[in-house]
Amino acid sequence: MRGQRFLDLLAIGRVSNLPTVWSNMVTGFLLAWAFSGGQKAFIGALPLLLLLLLGTTFAYLFGTFLNDWKDAEFDDSHRPERAIPSGRWSRKTIGLISAGFALASLGCLLPAGSRQPFVPLLGTALLAAIIIYTALHKRTPLAIIPMGMCRSLLYLLGYCAAVSITVENSGNATGKPDSSILTIPEGSTLLILVLMAVGIFSYVAGLTLAARYESRATELPFPRIILWALIFLCVLTHTWWWISQHPSIPALFYLLPFLFWTVQSLFILRKSIPGFVSRALAGLCLLDLLAFAGIAPIIHTGWHALDSAPLCLAFIPLSCFLFSILLQRIAPAT
Repeated sequence: MRGQRFLDLLAIGRVSNLPTVWSNMVTGFLLAWAFSGGQKAFIGALPLLLLLLLGTTFAYLFGTFLNDWKDAEFDDSHRPERAIPSGRWSRKTIGLISAGFALASLGCLLPAGSRQPFVPLLGTALLAAIIIYTALHKRTPLAIIPMGMCRSLLYLLGYCAAVSITVENSGNATGKPDSSILTIPEGSTLLILVLMAVGIFSYVAGLTLAARYESRATELPFPRIILWALIFLCVLTHTWWWISQHPSIPALFYLLPFLFWTVQSLFILRKSIPGFVSRALAGLCLLDLLAFAGIAPIIHTGWHALDSAPLCLAFIPLSCFLFSILLQRIAPAT
């Protein structure tokens, strides 16, 4: 019984999707670092990055536990085998755990934003988007908006946290403030960040609509080609800024995994909607991989072995992808 209760917690937490959250966060963080000019070894940023990963992990778990708490009555009628309807976990307990995760998330994200006010603001916006999605997702397809915003906010949160990292300025002796080793996004950097946020939002919206209307194609309110455009828009938003300057072979290394996996997932959609959704969620890591072709050649980490072989950075989203697939064997993604 204890083993089943533990598996219930893994299922409620949709833990197989956590690596996709980490991949999104790290991508936003490294995007900022790539445009920093490399004034400091990356190892100095690891404590902040770990705090962010912990905070967003708690935020994600807050959302999944809140979702099961909110859907308890629906599951009672339609999914009686789930943890709450089956009586293995009480609704009150799941609600309290959810609230605990929300507080833990704020406890991590507020200190992470001690030098950058956008970080706690974005963290609060992330929790708000989670609550709005939970309230709407059984009522209207428009729930894809807060769902997509959650993923976009991970990019923005990672970036803004990275630009908050400071080094002691020799001018401090004269009363000057510390200077940021990274620049606040502006110009082309801001455009890259915003378009990447749009790209991941579009991907999440596309996969959600594809799953919702696959068995009800006649109810789709727009041509199916628009659905595919939403899913594949990220190929443009995540590559336009590096594709013209990148050698063709390395570029294919970053592009092909996403294209192959996504097309294959769309074929599976005709047979199994849950199978498609699980694969598409894991594919969020391969979406991040698209941006690493631009990040890897210009980032300075301070580790000679990594800086001399920047393609190795691709193992960050790739390992998250493989970990997500592995965890799906233990806990379902949806």
